[in-house]
Amino acid sequence: MIRHTTGKQKKGIIFRIAPSFTIICGLFTLYIIWGLSYSLQDGIPLNSMWHLVVMALLAALGALYRDSWSFDSEQKTISSFYGFGFIGKKAEYSFDEIERIELTHFVRGSVDKDAKPTKRRLKAMVVLSLRFENDSVKDLEIIQEKSSGGRTEAAAQALSAATGLGLYVDRPRDLDLKVGLRDF
Repeated sequence: MIRHTTGKQKKGIIFRIAPSFTIICGLFTLYIIWGLSYSLQDGIPLNSMWHLVVMALLAALGALYRDSWSFDSEQKTISSFYGFGFIGKKAEYSFDEIERIELTHFVRGSVDKDAKPTKRRLKAMVVLSLRFENDSVKDLEIIQEKSSGGRTEAAAQALSAATGLGLYVDRPRDLDLKVGLRDF
């Protein structure tokens, strides 16, 4: 899962893919290309290393992937962009269109709203989204509650505080349990 982080801007706050993800994918791409170049210099044919070419392309796509939400508190607008490099979809919304920021929870793999997460199959998930006045919803991040570690909840509070939009949380975090070796 790709983690999102919040960051301050001159005019507001931004919610985007963690820069560490882009850096790691870029370094991995460079490492594979470096290895391929040395192998080609040694006379190894490229068709015998097709799997490395595919891995380099996938790592390059990961390095170019962008998913960001920019909240401009001065102009009262939200700009979103997702895509690869400069190719992607951009959308802009006004604060007037948005009813609130929502933080909801569900259990993946179950249709029962009151289902309890288990260690193996049913995972507790958290969803950060924008609810619009016309009852449509745009999801900003969907992540396992355990992987989130409270960062998604903190991001929701930071976005609400920076923009002045209302925040709805369906229930408090329930994974603040101590984790021992038996849980792995």
